[in-house]
Order: sequence, then structure tokens, then C-alpha cells
Amino acid sequence: MPRYFFDVQDSRGLHRDRVGDELATLGDAVEQARIILPDIILEEPLVAHMHTVTCDVRDDAGRVVYRGKMTYEEIGDSD
Repeated sequence: MPRYFFDVQDSRGLHRDRVGDELATLGDAVEQARIILPDIILEEPLVAHMHTVTCDVRDDAGRVVYRGKMTYEEIGDSD
């Protein structure tokens, strides 16, 4: 089964996945990235009312085979 790696770029920098996950297809890896992006963005501290998180999926040859990007922006007062 192929191994995919999920590298995350957020306001704290690049976090390279050194372990990866064995998944049956690229479609499964894309779905995994789509699941983790909202979780990461909710944990990310807001900087200037906006932040962007990117997740690159690499195959076991090191090629980026998918990139997902999510931006969260707050508009208005939160009080």
C-alpha cells in the first residue's frame, strides 16, 4: 500500500510529516488532507484576524501530489 506524507504550513512554520500514512489511493490521501485542514485551522491562533493553513500531500517518492489550502478570516468585533 502506498505511503503519503502530510506537510503542514501554518503561522508557526513548516511541519514536515516524517512518518506518513499508508492509504490505498491518492483519493484517500486527498480526503485525509480535507479532514485535517479544518482541525488545524481551529487550533491555529489568529494573527491579525486572518490565517491560512496549507497541507501538501507527498507520495513516497517525495513528489507533491496534492495541495489543500484553507483561509480563515474574522470580520467584525467578537465581543
